[in-house]
Amino acid sequence: MAYIATYEGKEYLIDIKKLEGNLYQVTIKDEKDQEKKLLLDVKRHGCCLFSVLSEGKSYEVDVDEREPNVYDVLVEGDHFEIKVMDEMKKKLEKLLGTEEVAEGEIKTSMPGKVTKVFVTEGSEVKKGDPIVILEAMKMENEFKAPKDGVVKSIKVKEGDTVNAGAVLAVIE
Repeated sequence: MAYIATYEGKEYLIDIKKLEGNLYQVTIKDEKDQEKKLLLDVKRHGCCLFSVLSEGKSYEVDVDEREPNVYDVLVEGDHFEIKVMDEMKKKLEKLLGTEEVAEGEIKTSMPGKVTKVFVTEGSEVKKGDPIVILEAMKMENEFKAPKDGVVKSIKVKEGDTVNAGAVLAVIE
């Protein structure tokens, strides 16, 4: 399975192939198409602690999902914040996804029909809370709050048809 991992603003393509037993073949490709292959022996201990053997060295790795697709990874005392997304989901997000601008506008990049509005003006929301569901190309796309705040305005209602680039809501 392929994933896109983002660390310190850089994206890496991670391809993971399960071999026999606890062995995994991991290929990491950076933005410059430089590639590194690793053979990992991985054993899970509990919900989020792993023992990893790589190139003759053993590592204790603690992985905690802080929010959807964002992980705090602790390796031998070093902390890494990594965003991980399935490669296909990332491609679909780029094709169908939202453009969330600093002011808190939630926009759609595709035309579609609004099938559900979860909030009203004045509602308090947390980052990641669902705001609107838009049906586009026979798929439902959930638009989430880009930050904690208050819903300043809802620009659509259920049943509306919107064009690409339309503002769906504004969060302050």
